[in-house]
Amino acid sequence: MIKKALFLVGSLLFVGQQLQAQQKEHIVSHNEATIVTNPALGANSYKEWAVFPKKDKEIRQIILNLTFECPDNMRCADWDYVDHIKVRPKNDSTSYEIARMLTPYGGRFQEDWRFDWKVDITDFSPILRDSLVVDYIHTGYEDNKTRGWKVTVDFEITYGKPVVEPLAVHKIYDGNYNYGDKNDPIENHLVPVNLKPDAAATFGKIKILQTGHGMDANGCGEFCDKYREILVDGKVIDAKQLWMECGDNPLYPQAGTWIFDRANWCPGYLLQPDEVMFDIKTGTAYTVNVDMEPYETENPSAKELLVAYVMEFGKINSSNDVTLVDIISPSTEEIFSRKNPLGSLAVIRIRNNGSENLKSLVVKYGLEGQKTNTFKWKGDIPYGESALISLPKEIYSDKETVPFHVELKNPNGKKDGYKADNKKSSQYTRPNILPENSIIYFKTNNKPGQNSYKVTNSLGDIVFKKDSLELQPNTVYRDTLQLPEGSYTFTVEDKGGDGLEFWYKAKDGRGDVKLLDTLGRAIKHFNSDFGSHIRYDFRVKPTAEYHLDNIPSITMFPSRTEGPIILDYFANDAKDVQVIITQQEDESKIVENHSYIGFQKGILTYDLSYLPKMRYYLKVIVDGEEIFKNRIRLKE
Repeated sequence: MIKKALFLVGSLLFVGQQLQAQQKEHIVSHNEATIVTNPALGANSYKEWAVFPKKDKEIRQIILNLTFECPDNMRCADWDYVDHIKVRPKNDSTSYEIARMLTPYGGRFQEDWRFDWKVDITDFSPILRDSLVVDYIHTGYEDNKTRGWKVTVDFEITYGKPVVEPLAVHKIYDGNYNYGDKNDPIENHLVPVNLKPDAAATFGKIKILQTGHGMDANGCGEFCDKYREILVDGKVIDAKQLWMECGDNPLYPQAGTWIFDRANWCPGYLLQPDEVMFDIKTGTAYTVNVDMEPYETENPSAKELLVAYVMEFGKINSSNDVTLVDIISPSTEEIFSRKNPLGSLAVIRIRNNGSENLKSLVVKYGLEGQKTNTFKWKGDIPYGESALISLPKEIYSDKETVPFHVELKNPNGKKDGYKADNKKSSQYTRPNILPENSIIYFKTNNKPGQNSYKVTNSLGDIVFKKDSLELQPNTVYRDTLQLPEGSYTFTVEDKGGDGLEFWYKAKDGRGDVKLLDTLGRAIKHFNSDFGSHIRYDFRVKPTAEYHLDNIPSITMFPSRTEGPIILDYFANDAKDVQVIITQQEDESKIVENHSYIGFQKGILTYDLSYLPKMRYYLKVIVDGEEIFKNRIRLKE
């Protein structure tokens, strides 16, 4: 059943300012739908009808919000498959892929796991009208009886004057094209497309959703770095390397090879489309073409999954119009989780929606109940482009949580052509308090040359640093910090992008990092499977009480083994601990059960080489409560 919610969202303003409201509507096509594979076909289609606004209703913005959860009575799915969200207007035979999801490796997610992504799909507003079929297509071949996803597809529509007059949407390519096959070169399919513009069109936008898949002898198309060019009337207007670094994925850790860089995508990622604008001469036809880097190989198997559109637009409705797109920090959104909680400078993303380049701006910002700060920004942002801005005043509150407000004013010193999207609020969460004296506990793995760590103050000045040249393999370092009151950031870098442990690289060993007080108690545990970096903001305040991280730190390594595994347990207090090993597919079948009375910290070893070669779970129960569960793959 389609759920629709219509409400007014009052933009949050500072005291004494006039309230402006934006009208929003949420159209939910798939509401906590259980999504599983169809192994016989490799794709499973979930179609739902949805009613969108009439064509005469002005739309300012459309955001597609996508939520994944573990299904009821099933496990989260295991594999990084490609999912498509397509729409087909009523009485229309053409379908449009408006979003693409690359599913995460969900094998280690617990029952209460969920994650939210979003993508701006405003350019499809001419299509998202009246009655539509919304088709969520889940691909893949894994078991569909015991694992899947719970998926919610939410179209968040903001009504109001459009940024620009939308005129046309042309789908120019849509296919899963062979790449590297000399007998069927991709350029036979990515041929130039001739278009005649709408009479009122002044510029166009090429929008592409493209991901590389398959595995030939060179790793193409999933694991090879190739470039793509976009041409208009035979001239290259854009060139891009189709490559994405995955070690900084905000959804981490995952069960599979989530850290491996890929061809324009990462596991657990809602694809953000590539967009390139170009001028249109009134009434003059034009040609659009996409070219891939020349490539041939023996036994080709690479695929380029590509859909491309040309959008045509008329007049830009305001000369000076700035939009506050996101408050990146402080924020509680999962996609910004690596940058939060915030301990120093707030970061926002703005976009210029005015025809004039945005060269100056006033930013009002601050925590609720505190004095409002004013920042006069200067720069140069063309129409349709975005920029990140760090706001120069340090943000801090003694309260655990408090609203944070931002307002944009006076673009180019002029009245904003549309003020309703100039304001946003987020939730500030106070960073952890540390004492004046604390200890960095850092245990290296077998590849310390990839690692370094440092502490910086709110101005970015380094107050402590340990370089990779100072680190030896498989060694514990305890560095004492003596810091005056203030805000700080602790950063760990891994140049290999594989953290201090990664299941696929068991020979690299396992490292560990914690922040301790001078009594050796944990203030903060960090997950060693962190990919490319750890960022942790904290506040030193001698008069304030600091809190301990009393949830035990438990790690199991390696998860893929011929038999031996190590369980590393660290807790601030001694507890009764139970370790249970079960079969994965039937958790009632217990193969080992161990009890430890009054256990606080130490390394426990097990050898499962005598068991059948299959998958198991290792669970840790503390005082009767399961607090850890990880999968073991027992291999030949």
